[in-house]
Amino acid sequence: MISIIVPTFNRQDYIAETLKSLVEQTYNDWECIVVDDGSTDDTETEVQKYIKADSRFCFYKRPAKMHKGANSCRNFGFTISKGKYIKFLDSDDIITEECLEKQNAILNANPEIEVCLSYGRYFDNDTKELKELWSRNMDHSDYFFGHVTNQIRWQTADPLWRKSFFPEPPFQEGLMNSQEWLMHGLSFLKLKRNEIYNLKETFTLIRRGNERMSSIRTSFYYKNQRNARLLLLKKVLLVKPQLFSVQIQLLKQISVFTYWMLKRRNG
Repeated sequence: MISIIVPTFNRQDYIAETLKSLVEQTYNDWECIVVDDGSTDDTETEVQKYIKADSRFCFYKRPAKMHKGANSCRNFGFTISKGKYIKFLDSDDIITEECLEKQNAILNANPEIEVCLSYGRYFDNDTKELKELWSRNMDHSDYFFGHVTNQIRWQTADPLWRKSFFPEPPFQEGLMNSQEWLMHGLSFLKLKRNEIYNLKETFTLIRRGNERMSSIRTSFYYKNQRNARLLLLKKVLLVKPQLFSVQIQLLKQISVFTYWMLKRRNG
């Protein structure tokens, strides 16, 4: 089974399209765990329509003891998931109909593979027209360095993970953006090359035209970007201190994001 974790907050206008893309999958052995972060609109009503029609959907509210934010919702969904494989899907994006079938086939056929990569493409929220790719490249000689330097990247929903790869829920709670960047960075720091399958296909469609937390360039946004780099740098220094080129790149990014954080804070 594949467990699809969907955090959501006030997405009544979009979440039905996200869930519809799961119903239309050519692979059927999955569960979808929607975790609400305290919505004040009719998001739950939209999800309940799918639950009534399909028992593979379920709905939970983020436990009050956990930090507010999508990362807590993802981590909670991870802890209650039953699948062998995990996919994290944002509640305003969609996946194409062969996504689960093709990625599942790779992991099933290759027990040494921990993650099957794929890629994302933007689409226009109004016209549904496909736009540019999320990542500038679909391959790199060093996935970790390429990720740190933004030469190759993956949207939250792009990879399909073997759940056993994660010893604990993988997202940093309290981080309000750059969360998938940090999660992917920490994961690729740990992954061996032969544990990664790069399926160079586009399965995730990323909505353009609605407001995302990660698109609002405030001082708070740059603070989270900086903090994500600080956390990854700390881990690199701990487990692979020989990676000087990565350390230099992270220090440069920390400096840039600190500059913009202070600039926006001071008006």
